[in-house]
Amino acid sequence: MKHWDIEDISTRDLFEKTLKIAKVGIYELSVASNTIYWSGVTREITEVPSDFVPTLENIKYFFKEGNCREQAIQALHRAKEHGEPFDLDVEMITAKGNQRYVRNIGYPEFRNGNSVKIIGILQDITERKRIKFDLTRKNQLLGFAEKMAHIGHWRIDPVSQKFTWSENMYRIADLKIGVPMTLEKYLKHIPGEDRKKILEHIDKCNETKIFEPFTHRIKHKDGSTHHFKVLGEIIVNEQGEIDQIIGTSQDITEFVHQKQELIKKNQQLNNAEKIAKIGHWRWCLDTDTAYWSDNLYEISGVDKNIKVDTEVFLNTIFHEDREAVKANMENAVATRNFEPIVYRIQLKDGTLKTINTVGQAITDSKGMVQEILGTCQDITEQTIKEQELIFKNQQLNLAEKMAKIGNWKWNALTNEVQWSDNLYDIYGHPKDADLSYEVYLNYVHEEDRPFVERKIGEAAERGVYEDLNYRIRLQDGSVKTIKSTGIVNVAHGQTIEMLGTCQDITDQFNKAQEVIQKNQQLTFAEELAKIGYWEWDVVNDHLTWSDNMYRIFDMEVGTPLGFENVVEAIHPDDRDMFRAHAEEFIAEKKFRKFMHRIVYDSGAVRTVELYGEVVTDRAGNVLKMVGITQDITEQRMSEIKFRGLLDSAPDTMIIVDTKGLIQLANKQAEKMFGYKATELVDQHVSMLVPNRLWDTMEYHANIFFKDPKHTGLPADLDFYVQNKAGFQIPIQVTLSPLVTSEGLLVSLAIRDITEQKQSAHRILETNKSLKESANKLKTQNKQLAEFNHITSHNLRSPVSNLSSLINIYKTEDDSDLREELIEKMESVTNHLTWTLDTLVESLVIKNKTNVALEETIFESILQKTEDMLAAQILKTEAIIEHDFSEVESAMYNKIYLESIFLNLISNSLKYRDENRKPKILVKSKIENGRTQLEFRDNGLGIDLKKNGHKLFGFSKVFHRNKDAKGVGLFLTKAQIDAMGGKIWAESEPGIGTSFFVNLNH
Repeated sequence: MKHWDIEDISTRDLFEKTLKIAKVGIYELSVASNTIYWSGVTREITEVPSDFVPTLENIKYFFKEGNCREQAIQALHRAKEHGEPFDLDVEMITAKGNQRYVRNIGYPEFRNGNSVKIIGILQDITERKRIKFDLTRKNQLLGFAEKMAHIGHWRIDPVSQKFTWSENMYRIADLKIGVPMTLEKYLKHIPGEDRKKILEHIDKCNETKIFEPFTHRIKHKDGSTHHFKVLGEIIVNEQGEIDQIIGTSQDITEFVHQKQELIKKNQQLNNAEKIAKIGHWRWCLDTDTAYWSDNLYEISGVDKNIKVDTEVFLNTIFHEDREAVKANMENAVATRNFEPIVYRIQLKDGTLKTINTVGQAITDSKGMVQEILGTCQDITEQTIKEQELIFKNQQLNLAEKMAKIGNWKWNALTNEVQWSDNLYDIYGHPKDADLSYEVYLNYVHEEDRPFVERKIGEAAERGVYEDLNYRIRLQDGSVKTIKSTGIVNVAHGQTIEMLGTCQDITDQFNKAQEVIQKNQQLTFAEELAKIGYWEWDVVNDHLTWSDNMYRIFDMEVGTPLGFENVVEAIHPDDRDMFRAHAEEFIAEKKFRKFMHRIVYDSGAVRTVELYGEVVTDRAGNVLKMVGITQDITEQRMSEIKFRGLLDSAPDTMIIVDTKGLIQLANKQAEKMFGYKATELVDQHVSMLVPNRLWDTMEYHANIFFKDPKHTGLPADLDFYVQNKAGFQIPIQVTLSPLVTSEGLLVSLAIRDITEQKQSAHRILETNKSLKESANKLKTQNKQLAEFNHITSHNLRSPVSNLSSLINIYKTEDDSDLREELIEKMESVTNHLTWTLDTLVESLVIKNKTNVALEETIFESILQKTEDMLAAQILKTEAIIEHDFSEVESAMYNKIYLESIFLNLISNSLKYRDENRKPKILVKSKIENGRTQLEFRDNGLGIDLKKNGHKLFGFSKVFHRNKDAKGVGLFLTKAQIDAMGGKIWAESEPGIGTSFFVNLNH
């Protein structure tokens, strides 16, 4: 204490505590006596025992041997001899062997021109060095990430319009690193239509102080256009003026159609400055008065003129943290120990800040706390950064796993190796096992180990790490391929450490090897099949050919080509056709295969066939065509010979593939079907077959392909084809398999058997006519018998009844009774007349031979029926639906069809179920080649088991209905029978009834 003259004990204690917190030690060298004084903190830094006596001889060994020690000794010498002060950052080795970095500041004191003593401080800056080193390492990793993600960082000073770019920003913009950049220079690399977009964006930023993400394009030196996505943030000062704009740009050319979040806003420099915001305070308990430094007022957002007490202080605390802070203060008073605490304060505008507070309780002689001294630090930005760092580390770990990347660091001095978790997983090395450079080398494949050792040795010597690709062998024997990138950190000409990343590229390597093998196989296949691959850049008129493509055209491999170069090699007669095809494909954006001839310099002519496709951009503009060309000269000659044989065949011959597509057709086929052979090629054979026979065709095709052999369609199969005019021709077909290099083909030999069919038809028609005559006689006999039965049954009773009434009338004298008998006789006579009229009408219908036919539209007939039954439909709230989509009309007697519709729909209304609304559906369809009508309702239904045999009988009713007479179905059947049709019913009591009518026309 002899070196200090401090009267205020509190101030001295605070000063010493501040030095201890700041890890600052004091030393003093007396030049005359060569004695050295070390403060307690200096001893703590050097980790010497309490009885250690520092001397000029022993203190030099605390400095690391080499440059550090020499630098320290020279600085001390110059201070003693020449009075030069010094300020050094040096590396020390403590008495316990620990490595530390210290800042050594010394000031010599001279008297009468002679050095008397040197007073200095020794500050432990090990943590600062570590942070700086970690920051450097993080920046290096960030640099790697920037390269991998094609990201660059930038900052704009709005006053000077100066741009500050990261190195990778220059790389992705394809500009020389370090060249000063301004907005004007940058816009020179932007396409014209995007310049306006950028300038408008800048104007909007100046107006709103908000930076909205946007994208733009940029031109590289090679003329290529790249797409940038830009994120930024505008930082304003306290006056609301723009201080600077910071942001990131990412080259998203490969992902231009995907929206991705590029990078979180980063303000590391500003945040680091804000973390240093510190304020001091003193709280006197007896007066409950707090004394704050100016900066603490600033941090807390409190007016400096306000007197601070406990209430004012607690009111600045965020309400959720207030009780914890209050409890901590009470605990400090009770225990005389102030525990560090982190809490939040809320400014008047609602802003929250995070505060870190440390303090010390000052007691009186009785041990009672009189006041508490302390320091507050605004760690809001640091807290946010910690959370963001955690998030980014999580993202980095996830990205490493997704990309199979791990990072590493090797200390060349200590041989210590550090791996990220994912690198352990890549190498399959247990995380709790020892790790060193030798362990790492043991994983390297024995064949690659000398190469890796040599490259790492070269990196250590030259200070440059070259990317390495090598294999590793895991403990289970499996082999992986690794790509390693890194940097070398050198200090004083010596390699200190290396750090970088390793990526498992096994899959990519295997795929690359597979591609190489496939390319070799493809080259062999090209030569064997006489195939060449090509790509035509339509925009720039540049052709890229495979080697075999050049061979097919008899050109030197690698010759630069454009469209007209190819045209010159084409046979003169085919050149116009070739150009026309190219123009057609560009206009229609669709490529169709075609053939043309080429002429060699020797005069030889070859035939080639082209297959390809047209590639367009998203706007539909044609960019290029890609495809293959095959030399089919020999196949073409064989085809010509084969076609000659086909054309000489007497029958129609068609060749189809397994998909049914026509490949060849001979002259006889052109005559039979009326198509040219070129019209038939690549068309499905079904175009020559009527729709009704498609299922039959498919059935027999499936049978043939199960066992391909020479066979014909069954002799009893009635099979037809149709020509271009739609005329159907009966045929006999023989199928034969043709095995070719391109796969199985089928030869169809088709013979027209129209004459045979006509002869057979005439015989069948004669037989049919005889059968119809016999059936007609049987039907007439049956109808005659039925009529006799109806007549005898329905006339006998009323006639007998009338006869009895007349006899009674003759013998009766009572005039009233005779009047009543006359009324009854009139009733019987009316019924008899109605019966006779009905029977006569049925006879007229059945015997009418010349019934007029006309095209009747079903929907019109239904509409007329609904109009006639409008009152009943309205009264019953009936719903009548129809479906005539399959058949809309028929050739029929219109009066009969109207009667059929009226009788069947009125029956549905008459015999409705009173418990539900009538619902009637009238539907048409084709059934077995005949037009069929269905009348379906949800009425009472009929018990067909009980009444089905008399459903269409004369005067038959099946429900109690006062309006029922049993004549409608009787006459309907008579009309349908007269037209050669058929009517039947399906019904279930309580569900409803469906009547089906085959119109036979």
